[in-house]
Amino acid sequence: MKKADVNAIQVPYYDELSVKSLYPQFMKDDEFQAHFPDKYPAGKGPPRTYFFNILNTLHPDYLEQVMAHASKQRMTGEGEAM
Repeated sequence: MKKADVNAIQVPYYDELSVKSLYPQFMKDDEFQAHFPDKYPAGKGPPRTYFFNILNTLHPDYLEQVMAHASKQRMTGEGEAM
């Protein structure tokens, strides 16, 4: 994939929107994994900006839904336990 074909995006730094929480969901997606190495050192994963740019390029609707859900929870307090 050429850099010009990548849809860059700024993703908020929310726990729900972390590489650690989302990367495992895409480990079996061959199209997605084609843009990542087979292995990372223990405790490491792909760079955050790169991960989300590739995710936004290949699965923009999914990323939009996840970001909207995370923002809604934070803005309405739905995710808070009292």
